[in-house]
Amino acid sequence: MMKSDLFRTGIAAIAMMAAPAMLHAHGSMKPQHGGLVQMTGETMIELVAGPKGVDVYLSEEDEPLAAAGFTAKLTQTAAGAKTEAALKPAGGNRLSAAGFKPAKGAKLVVALVDKSGAKSFATFQAQ
Repeated sequence: MMKSDLFRTGIAAIAMMAAPAMLHAHGSMKPQHGGLVQMTGETMIELVAGPKGVDVYLSEEDEPLAAAGFTAKLTQTAAGAKTEAALKPAGGNRLSAAGFKPAKGAKLVVALVDKSGAKSFATFQAQ
């Protein structure tokens, strides 16, 4: 084997070993609360619709993000009409829109603004 073949083989082996780590560099995309998950930048947003309203959970690299560090709103578009609700910090990494009922098949957009003023958006399809 030539030196260049050894080099390429070594690079390929390193790349194959690093691939699984790179795939999970931003944490798991598995819902932690039974909801729908989207990534926006480094932030994972999980939207959970329940009988008491809509909750949104924030995390980054599998670590909860303090919801108190964000202002947020939820916008629903259904049958050509838009409805908005404030998402208020509800302890830990949870934001809540109490009493909000998503319409089946509606487009739901979560808009987040952190303390620095940076904006993030995540779009979901209500089930």
